[in-house]
Amino acid sequence: MKAGFSKLFISFIILSLIFSIYFTHKSYGISDNTVNKIEAEYKNVYSISAYFYQKEIMPGYSQNMAFKGRFYYVRNKGMAWVYEYPFHKRQVLKNARLYIINNQIKKVTVVNVGKEKGGFPPNVVKVIGSLTKYFRVENISKNSVSGEIVLELKPISMQRAKKIYVGFGGKSLKIKSLKIITHQGQIIDFIYKNVKFNGSINGRVFNIHFPSYYTIIKEN
Repeated sequence: MKAGFSKLFISFIILSLIFSIYFTHKSYGISDNTVNKIEAEYKNVYSISAYFYQKEIMPGYSQNMAFKGRFYYVRNKGMAWVYEYPFHKRQVLKNARLYIINNQIKKVTVVNVGKEKGGFPPNVVKVIGSLTKYFRVENISKNSVSGEIVLELKPISMQRAKKIYVGFGGKSLKIKSLKIITHQGQIIDFIYKNVKFNGSINGRVFNIHFPSYYTIIKEN
C-alpha cells in the first residue's frame, strides 16, 4: 500500500459511506441535535470490531482496487486491520506508528503518523466524538428506505481529503459507511458490517511481532 494512502487511511479508517439514489437531502447547522448525539455516542465507545469492504479508485487507472477484512479498535491499545482479500496482511496502529506487516513478501513498513498528522489525531474514534472540532458539517441527509444518516464533512485544516461522507445507522448510530474524496481525485469507499461496540477483543490482534529477517522500511 502506498505511503500516502496509508496516512490518509489512518485518519479516517473508522468512518464510512456509499451513496444511494434514495437519499433525500436536507441541510442542517453544525449544532443540530443529530451531530450532538453522534459525538456523545462515540465519546463512550472504548472498543469496536467490524467487517469491512474497501474500494479505491485512482485517477488514471482503469482497474479499481478492492479489499476486505476485519477491523478492531480498543481505547489506549490501538487499531488493527486484518486483510483477508485479495491477500493476507495486517496493519496495526500503535503508539503513533502504523505497522504494515505483509507476510507474503516478508516486509514490514513503519509509518510515523504523529499525534495529529494531517490535522487529525490517529484515534479516529476520538475524531468522531469531536466532529465539529475537526470538520465543518456541510449537510446531513437521511436514506428514506434504510434510515441511514449521512454527514457531509469538510476538513477545517487543509490536507489531502477534500470531502468526507460518513454514514451512521439511523437508530444505533453505528458506523456503516465512508467515502473519502481527495484533492487529487482519489476516491476511497468503505462499507462496514457487523459493527459491535464495547465488546471483548483479544489483545493479540495488536501484536507487532515479526521475524527478524523481514525487510523493514521506515517512512516519516
